[in-house]
Amino acid sequence: MLEAAWEPLVRALAGRPFDREAFAALAPDQAAAPGVFRALTDRQLIVPDGTDEREGLRAAFADRPESSGQAPAGTSAGSWPVTHYGLPPRLTSSAAADGGPGEPVRVLLIGGCVTQFTEEPLHALGRELGLDVRTEHLWPGPSAELARAVARSRPDVTVYQPGVQPFLTALFDGAHTLGDEERARTLALMKSALTVAVRALADALDGSLGLVHNFGPPALSPFGRFDFAEEFGLRRVVAELNAHVDRCVRRYPHLMVVDEERLVARHGAPALFDDLVFPFGHHGGSVDPLDERPHQLPALGRALAGEYLACLRAHRSAGRIKLVVTDLDGTLWPGIAADDGFGWLDSDATSRWVHVGLHQALSVLKSRGVLLATSSKGDAHATLGVWEEAGSRLLLTPDDFVLHRITWEAKSAAIADICARLGFAPEQVLFLDDNPVERAEVAAALPGLHIGGGPVHGFRELLLSHPALEGGRRTWEAARRTETTRAMLRREELAADVDRDAFLRSLGVEVRVARAAEEHLDRVAELFNRTNQFTTTAWRTTPEELRRVLAEPGTRLYTAHVSDRFADYGMTGACLVRGGEVTAFALSCRVIGLDVAVPFLVAAVRDGAGGDPALLAGLVGRTAFTDRNTPARELFPNAGFTEDGDGGRHVLTDPGRLPDLSTLPVGVVLGTAADQGIPRAEDGQQRTKALIRREPACEQ
Repeated sequence: MLEAAWEPLVRALAGRPFDREAFAALAPDQAAAPGVFRALTDRQLIVPDGTDEREGLRAAFADRPESSGQAPAGTSAGSWPVTHYGLPPRLTSSAAADGGPGEPVRVLLIGGCVTQFTEEPLHALGRELGLDVRTEHLWPGPSAELARAVARSRPDVTVYQPGVQPFLTALFDGAHTLGDEERARTLALMKSALTVAVRALADALDGSLGLVHNFGPPALSPFGRFDFAEEFGLRRVVAELNAHVDRCVRRYPHLMVVDEERLVARHGAPALFDDLVFPFGHHGGSVDPLDERPHQLPALGRALAGEYLACLRAHRSAGRIKLVVTDLDGTLWPGIAADDGFGWLDSDATSRWVHVGLHQALSVLKSRGVLLATSSKGDAHATLGVWEEAGSRLLLTPDDFVLHRITWEAKSAAIADICARLGFAPEQVLFLDDNPVERAEVAAALPGLHIGGGPVHGFRELLLSHPALEGGRRTWEAARRTETTRAMLRREELAADVDRDAFLRSLGVEVRVARAAEEHLDRVAELFNRTNQFTTTAWRTTPEELRRVLAEPGTRLYTAHVSDRFADYGMTGACLVRGGEVTAFALSCRVIGLDVAVPFLVAAVRDGAGGDPALLAGLVGRTAFTDRNTPARELFPNAGFTEDGDGGRHVLTDPGRLPDLSTLPVGVVLGTAADQGIPRAEDGQQRTKALIRREPACEQ
């Protein structure tokens, strides 16, 4: 739907040939003309001259599973409903002028009318995020038709809302007419149907992202205030259905849950759903009872559209924020700590709980692997001293932060120094400060830095809901990231004036190299996707793609588990050897300074040769240059490879040039990545012997 100002152009050009110049000449807004032209062309409302549009429509409908008057092959006429709800997308001049082409994102919506009403907000929200969202809707149907629809549409994300009629009507609308045993049997049938549906969806998607709705609880129960007295009351039914959805989805790394229950808790059931005026099982969006048209108010569609795109961003780790830098006085606590102390903790004031809630939210991010730092005006000794003395279990401690910059310098300078020390770009950092002047100073000096706006009491919601602060499923390595980063910084301080090899030997650095097993693929994908500095090709992948790649002959995937006397850094390296080429190599920035890259690479390629160096001749290593992977560009030359022309290609012409692991200041042990019981050797020679002893185990 276009604004009325574009009507003369549409009327003038309808039905006759024209080009971009003629379109622009008639446009009421020259800045918007390219965007409007592109939008209409993409949606086939403008087509190349000579296009047979009727034939194109026939072909498009013949490939769709629902009946369009002529049933597609293999389906019965009318087997899928064709009703379409919702309003057409609105394209405004301002959106067309400001948005640009945007990154294309295809969304396949499989569900009832609720999912149809998300289409317009998906388009609008997508434009705000720089995405060109295309949607297609299908009503739920047989698994085979779902698979064909996915294969045809090739979506970036598929949303699946379990059909209301088969899943909810019997349980919700008929609950008060059934006894507990009948409700229990119906619930068991629903769970079985959900298991089959989720498995079919996971198989059809073949690794692309799928989002599965659970069920938002109605605002009312047919059992009223005595729902608790029923063995299978509505509250229990919803809880068991949603727990079952979680169990089904948890099995597939490429699936996520769209949590309707959490949306209800956040926004309220009356604001989102219609069961205050419609039957329980209708499960549609909140409506205006005086409007006779099939409709829903916009709240649910907007909330779901936001969730769909947030899940996509979180799944892709798009624009992930890796560091939160926070001000102290006035932000992390009220007042000035060095002057006022922590007596505020003894009160029951609203502000006390606001600040305690902010500490808790930051603690949650720390457990996810997001690093924390401080940048505050003041005296570091006085501020940190009184903070340490507070000793409250409700608060973070100074040791929960990797760096503190408490000085009188400009905060932009302090934050720039923190970013430099940790190797983060401004785009990977979020800054929190109660003072709008400080926020403006930092924003002007550090373009791209994320800055929390508004009052302090809004920071907690920002931290706990922003998709860029969610790093996927929690891992052991992520939970210990603060500890391992602090260890990295301590190493750098010790290494300042010490001989490099002697320093590394004093650390007792050990890298355990092993072939990746099935249970390691999530972590390996995380390493490839999130490593920007020590990565040879900046390859982005998924666990599903890794499984397919590993099924190819001659493909091996290795992991590196690194530790020193300061910390166990966990699985921090991955190396993929495919078809005689090291096609991807990634090493966490936390262990770059331990010089483990070359030992890891050498141990991996030697293991792949089965102890026969001659088999390594001609092995290729390739580096794709990015604006951030400078640390990785010397990996292959340092390992004995020879540069082979331009383009970052290197070849191992003489396997004898590979470094002797026994001479390196870093110890190498070959075994299983999960093996925590390998004794730490005291020097390189002993570690090399351990490597030789462990080779047969790695072949298994």
